[in-house]
Amino acid sequence: MRVGAVIAAAGKSGGYKSYDKMKSVDGIQVLRQMILNFKRAGVDEIVLITGYQAEQVEKKLAKLGAVFLRSEDYEKEEMITSAVRGMNYLKPRCEKFFFCPAGVSLFTEDTVRVLMQKAKENENNHEKVYVPVWEERKGHPILMDRSMIDQFASYEGEGGLKGAMDVLNVERIFVPVEDNGVAIYSGQGEPFREIFKEKEKERRIRPRVKLQLEKNESFFGPGIVFLLRQIDTLGSVRDACAKTGMSYSKGWSLIRSAEKELGYTVVERSPGGKHGGVASVSEAGKDILRKYELLEKDVTKYAEKRYKDIFES
Repeated sequence: MRVGAVIAAAGKSGGYKSYDKMKSVDGIQVLRQMILNFKRAGVDEIVLITGYQAEQVEKKLAKLGAVFLRSEDYEKEEMITSAVRGMNYLKPRCEKFFFCPAGVSLFTEDTVRVLMQKAKENENNHEKVYVPVWEERKGHPILMDRSMIDQFASYEGEGGLKGAMDVLNVERIFVPVEDNGVAIYSGQGEPFREIFKEKEKERRIRPRVKLQLEKNESFFGPGIVFLLRQIDTLGSVRDACAKTGMSYSKGWSLIRSAEKELGYTVVERSPGGKHGGVASVSEAGKDILRKYELLEKDVTKYAEKRYKDIFES
């Protein structure tokens, strides 16, 4: 089961602006931690909807492996619109999606794992939304199946995502979690700051592994993996480079280096004027991408285990 996540950080609707009022809380750092919590819990791909201070946010978070989808009309855009846009972007490759507004940012990676496990236990029933609950307070992130995207996209009523679920009679599974971060949002001010401080004290040192495949030289790592995912979605090397914050020349350099070392085509392309033509990831390219992702997950799990054995014994 491949799982994606959409974080709504475009503006008022996502709560991102509220961090401006908190001198002790850095909004960029909050978004960074949200992305890392999703990744550490095993989420495969992450989309961040940006708008307010978009250039600053995208520049500072560019190396974390999240895709940025910018909302040009973020002051007026409804959160459900952001959610649907992000989910549609991930739909070709992810069976399920987390959704979370940037204002509800203090959830833990353990909560993400609990929700994923609950969904896995009910994987044959797709018409459910999994909602974390702390002391009878419902919160975020919520987890849903991609089969539900069209229902939410067609909703034109009030109340955003919750209103859509109410009107559409979506079955919600409430999952108890030991995590007060799921039920508090940045707009609450002081209560949010207090829990933020608690979470900062609880945060521990972690190993971070960067996996590279090497032959005559290193040729396959996080950069090209991220790039290939976007090429597979967008059908364009130029657009994929833009989404990854990479120059067009750098993108082609990574592709050519990988093809040289592997001895086969990774990206199939056809010529096409100023937009660079149509591109797609070859079957052989998809195969090595899949194998790399499996190896990366295993290596990360092993590094976590050995870190605890060595540093925390």
